[in-house]
Parts: sequence; C-alpha cells; structure tokens
Amino acid sequence: MNNNYKWNGVAFNSKGIVIEVTPIVPKAEHSFQKYEIPGRSDFLTIDDKKYKPIPFSLECHFNESNVDINDIRSWLDGYGTLQLDDEKIYTGYISNSIPFEKVVGFQKFIIQFMLQPIAKSLTATTVSSTSSTTFNSSTYTYSYPKITITALGDTTITLNDVSFTIYGASGTYILDCGAKVITKNSISQSQNMSGSFPYIKPGSNELTVNGSVSSLLIEYYKTYL
Repeated sequence: MNNNYKWNGVAFNSKGIVIEVTPIVPKAEHSFQKYEIPGRSDFLTIDDKKYKPIPFSLECHFNESNVDINDIRSWLDGYGTLQLDDEKIYTGYISNSIPFEKVVGFQKFIIQFMLQPIAKSLTATTVSSTSSTTFNSSTYTYSYPKITITALGDTTITLNDVSFTIYGASGTYILDCGAKVITKNSISQSQNMSGSFPYIKPGSNELTVNGSVSSLLIEYYKTYL
C-alpha cells in the first residue's frame, strides 16, 4: 500500500482503505470560448487563458472489517488537499455522497473529487542572495513567494520588474506575496512599505537588490499542470 495517497495529510491506508487502481490525475482542460461565424463553416476561438476544474475518482475498498465508519465519514468530507505521489499536491473537494450504509456490506466504494486544475509542489524551492542575480524556475504558472529580508535602512527589491521598498528597515521582514502582507515579528509593516508584491514566473527570473541587505531568502512552490 502506498503511503503517498493522502487526503488532508492523512494516508488512506491508515484508515484501512486500499486504492484499487494506481491513480493518474488527467491534465486539466484548457478553456476556450467558441463563436459561430454567420455564413461561414469555421468559428472564432478566444483563449480564456485558464483551465477547467478536474473531475477525478478513486476506486477503493476496505482491507479490514472493523473500520470506524463514523470516523471515515467525517474525514472524507468537504474541501482539502489530495496527494497521490511524493512530488505534488492538489486542492479540491469531495463531490459525491458516499453510501456508507452499503459500504459496510460490500466493502467497495468510489470517492469522487473536483480538483483545482493547477497542482503545487509538496516542498518549497528556495533562492538565497543578497545581491542582484538571475535564476531559473521550472514552475508552470506564476507562483507567489514568501520573501524573508534582513536589512538596514531604505531597501528596494525588484523581482521581474515588480518593485517594493521598505523604508527605514531595521531587522527581519517577511513578505507573503500570496496574502499580500508584510510583517516584522508578526506585526504588520504595511505602513513602512510601498510598491507591489512580486511573483515567480516560468523560466528566467531577474532579481535586483538595492540597499544594505544582509540576508534575503525567496521561497516558492512550483506549480504543475
């Protein structure tokens, strides 16, 4: 049994559940708008530049008869994270109502998920530099990093043409670019910052550092289609 198969961080096999077929999540469908052209056989296509949610199912059975159905009913519910390998994780929700009253007798059941189209890596990629540099990223889409900076005085960081400045820096600051917050010792420092929160893009990323920076760490999670 594979310990990598997890829902909300809990392994299926720890609940006495066996996944019968090695699962492969299909590639998300690209979203397009199609418009018929009067008087012509062809059509106009507009790329929405986004992907559709992924319907996905797992065929399962219990490998023991004395499982705690109430515990499993509570666990297999709602929105969460689905892990099927040691590289990436999906987010989504369980979309079907599992008939546990029948499962007790027949042991087999199907869990249906609706997954977000873009998966994220399980572990963060880190970039550390106190001077201007260029680094490559294998992320599929834009990823919003956490940037930890230790600096003194006015400090400006530019990442991929997006700049932010910390005025009168003194100590260590954390920028959560996904949540768009900056803190020092868990206290908001938005009043001491101007500019925008940067992102990591696929391919080459350019970092420019201006100021007295003694430490700068960028952490981000690669994305997968």
